[in-house]
Amino acid sequence: MKRYIYTCIAGLFLATGMYAQQQDSLLRRQIELQREFNPTLQDANKISSLPSRPQPTVKKANTAYSTWTERVTPPLEIALPKPGEKMTTIPFRTQKGYLTFGAGNYANMDGAFGYRLIETERDALAFSFLHQSTNGDIDYVQKTDPSGNNAYLMDNFGRLEYGHLFEAFKLDLHASYLHSLFNYYGNPFDAVRTFDNAKQRLGVLNANIAIQSVDNDVLHYRGHLDYKNFNTKFGITTDLPGIKGHQLDAGIGLDKPFQDGDSKIGLNANVLSVIYDEALNARNYLLLNGNPYLHFEGLNWGATLGVDVLFQSGGGAGTKVRVAPNVDLHWNVTEFTKLYATVKGGFDSNTYLDMINQSRYIAPSAAVKPSFTLADVEAGVKIGDADGFRFDLFGGYKMTDDEHFLVSSQSYKDLLPTEQPTPEREAATEALIPVYGSLTRSFVGGAVHSQVWSPLEVSLRIKKNFYTVKDASIYETPIDDAKAWNLPGYEIDARAVLQIIPPLKLSLNYYLAGDRQTYFRGENIQMSAINDLNAGAVYDILPSLSIHLKANNLLFQKYDRWHGYAAQGLNVLGGFTFTF
Repeated sequence: MKRYIYTCIAGLFLATGMYAQQQDSLLRRQIELQREFNPTLQDANKISSLPSRPQPTVKKANTAYSTWTERVTPPLEIALPKPGEKMTTIPFRTQKGYLTFGAGNYANMDGAFGYRLIETERDALAFSFLHQSTNGDIDYVQKTDPSGNNAYLMDNFGRLEYGHLFEAFKLDLHASYLHSLFNYYGNPFDAVRTFDNAKQRLGVLNANIAIQSVDNDVLHYRGHLDYKNFNTKFGITTDLPGIKGHQLDAGIGLDKPFQDGDSKIGLNANVLSVIYDEALNARNYLLLNGNPYLHFEGLNWGATLGVDVLFQSGGGAGTKVRVAPNVDLHWNVTEFTKLYATVKGGFDSNTYLDMINQSRYIAPSAAVKPSFTLADVEAGVKIGDADGFRFDLFGGYKMTDDEHFLVSSQSYKDLLPTEQPTPEREAATEALIPVYGSLTRSFVGGAVHSQVWSPLEVSLRIKKNFYTVKDASIYETPIDDAKAWNLPGYEIDARAVLQIIPPLKLSLNYYLAGDRQTYFRGENIQMSAINDLNAGAVYDILPSLSIHLKANNLLFQKYDRWHGYAAQGLNVLGGFTFTF
């Protein structure tokens, strides 16, 4: 055992300077982009159900908010419904395609179509297309003139993917294109609209190739190459060109099993490069990441011990070299009780695609600096099968430099009245801009899931956050009494699914996010809580045909997801899903 450990440690030091990688990039891509299509109630809201990082036991869904017109993460890489059967043990299906469509008030429409052109034991070829659109009037939360605006959005997303299983490895290819049109419908707060409801265009062309070795006892390897070409119609004004550029993400991973395959020594390496052809403030960016690690697996425990060695250049933040922890631990105390802990760190690159994925309504001229997390710690205990209940108690701590908070644009003259503002700085746009600060966040929470009565499944997740913000600034001007703007102080997420008879399934979801603040024209402003109740139903008419209905914001609440960007009121979406 000592000989193995000494050998592994020596290998880590040798490998650190040889490779660079972004953690689990291939695994993350597979989770986000290769989700199987399984028609459920969520198909009624599929396109606004976007990729998110997994949460323990109960997953918080961004789409639980009635924010149909201003999603937190627009679909640059939508979790596509997959007609292939890569996630089940059944090798073939008689149904090769699916069609789903829903429509409702606010001119909301969701649609999806997919077809498996080829599906054999070694080959799979499939095509998917998604559509989402809205064109309804939104009432602002604030009492301003005007009191509302028309919110327009139309997304069309197509993807072609191919997979082949060789003797030694698996090959996956995909190509996709997103064409998105939308307007900056946010509240101008009595200022003259800069974009005047002009339709911004976003196009993203994506090509990806990935390989992964089959299981063996000698060496595992994986790799990916992902290219994106992106462009927008206009920039800081409608007369200036929009941002254009290229993003390349490439990575490799190697691991060598030992101790009868239960443990392994590994190395992940990644490079991220962004080059802008047209950009007002954005700077070219490069990030190299090397992650050597050791993974030990025991009968009832596991430990991954590693570090991320990072080199960053550009992006408006200069050149930096950092080392961050990358540790994952778990211990199965009993058959139904598990202790777990993770310690992570690293850079958030905050490239243009990262930010448009966070909120498409960020100002086209806003270039967001990279942030660095020294430590992101989360630990907890999971208790399963306790008289039909499952529990998760957790807590965490995170410390980040140059964290950004998105707030409504505000005029420069209101902040520094003694300065002579330039035309670009005086105009407040109906878009979002970043405010920076050093953020320390800690949280505690718990979740419970129960299915004591088999037709009824319920879950509840509660989380309390504590924030401290220092060295905050906007337009390089210091801000006193800084807050964690737009981040919720507490969250409650409750869900219930009832299926008394097989053809009919009913659902009820409730999400509450309170104690949110924003920063506007030199002041901290309390924001309305997100208080959203949704209900839905799915009825199977035939094995291949079902109808669905979902109602959002049943409490008729008025709230902003981002300050000035109001969510829709009561909205109902109904439609059908057909497999063939």
